[in-house]
Amino acid sequence: MQPSRHHLNSETFEQQREERESPWLAIFVADWCPPCETLLSRLSSVSHESIIGVPVGVVDVDREPTLAERYGVKGTPTMILFVAGEPRLTRVGALSEQQLLQVGEECTRH
Repeated sequence: MQPSRHHLNSETFEQQREERESPWLAIFVADWCPPCETLLSRLSSVSHESIIGVPVGVVDVDREPTLAERYGVKGTPTMILFVAGEPRLTRVGALSEQQLLQVGEECTRH
């Protein structure tokens, strides 16, 4: 089972941020970014209960530069954990599976 993943635009991002109380991950990526593909692939392959079931929203920084700027995204990929609409944790780069599991553990703490 893989985490559910949805592509978000400004409107759907704000809707997710405002309505979701439980933890969710926003991943800021670009089509031209090989580390972004690596991260998304690793995220799909992680099969650990701490990250399964955590919704993932993917934001293309080229299509949504305002969102990237608002959350201080300066490099891709950038992963931000949101809890009750607020950013709680930010990680940049193609995280290893171990690092993804650590993010998953953060999700279960909130």
